[in-house]
Amino acid sequence: MSLSLVMPGIAVVLLAVIAGRARWSDAPAMAMRVLTVVVAFASATVLLVILAVAAGFVARSSVGLAVLQRCPRLGLVHHQVGAIEGTMALVALVVICFRVVHVVRLRRWAAQGTKGQHLKVLRTEEPIAYAAPGKPGCVVVSRGLLQELSSDERRVMFAHERAHLSQNHHRYLLVGAIATANVPVLSRAVEQLRLATERCADEAAVQVMGGDREVVAVSIGRAALATTAFGGPVGAFGGGSIPLRVQALLEEPRTSPVRKMVAIAILVGAGVTTASSVQVHHLYELVAHVCGV
Repeated sequence: MSLSLVMPGIAVVLLAVIAGRARWSDAPAMAMRVLTVVVAFASATVLLVILAVAAGFVARSSVGLAVLQRCPRLGLVHHQVGAIEGTMALVALVVICFRVVHVVRLRRWAAQGTKGQHLKVLRTEEPIAYAAPGKPGCVVVSRGLLQELSSDERRVMFAHERAHLSQNHHRYLLVGAIATANVPVLSRAVEQLRLATERCADEAAVQVMGGDREVVAVSIGRAALATTAFGGPVGAFGGGSIPLRVQALLEEPRTSPVRKMVAIAILVGAGVTTASSVQVHHLYELVAHVCGV
C-alpha cells in the first residue's frame, strides 16, 4: 500500500491534535468554529483513507475483479492493498458505523420527551442541567440542582443553557462527537471544542447578569458538583474544564491578533491536506463514466 494514500490522514490528524493542545480560552467563539472545522476535516480525511483502502481490497477480490472486467473505469483505486490492511479497513468501517450510531442515539435520548417544550424539570435529586436540541429546544434541569442553587445561580444556569440553544452549540458538539467516534485520537481537540462552547455560554450568562462575572464564576464553581450523563453531543452546565472556565471568567477579556492568524493557518492547512486526499483525476474518471463521456 502506497504511503501517499495514508499521509494526508496522518498529517491532518496531527494538525488537529496540535490545535487541541493550544489554549483558546481568550477566544472561545473563534476556537469553537476553528476546532469544529479542523476535527471535521481530520475525521473526513481519515474516513476517505479507510474507504480507499477498503475499496482497493474489495476491488481485488474475485467479485471485484469481475466487476472491473465489465467496467474498467470503476477501477479508481490503483494502490496495492494487502489482505491485512484491507481487513483492518473493513473492520474499522464496521466499528465506526456502530460508534456513530451510538452518538446519534445518545443525542436522540437526550432530547427524548422535550419536543415543543422550553423547560423540563426531572424528578430526581441528582444534579443535572443540559440543553436538549430540537424545536424550539429545551432546557432540561433536575429538581435536585434547582434546590441547590440560589436565585442568581439559577438565572446563570438558565442563561447558560439557553445560550447553548440560541447559538446552536449542539451542532458543533455533534460534529465533534462524530469525529471522535471516527478517530478517537481527536478526543483532546473535541474536549477543547466542548470547553469553547461552554465558554461562549458563560459569556452569554455574564451579559444576562449585567456584566457580573464573579457571580457567574461562583455559579460555575457550584456546577463542579453536578454530574450528567449527557456530556457528549449536548451542552451541559457542568461541561468542560470547570477550573479553566472559572479562571477565564475572573480574568479580563482580551483578544489576540496572533491567535487569529494561527487559526487561519490551521484552517488553511487542514483544508489543503484534506483536499489532497481526494485525487482529482479519479473523480474526473468516475464523473466521465457516469455521464457517458
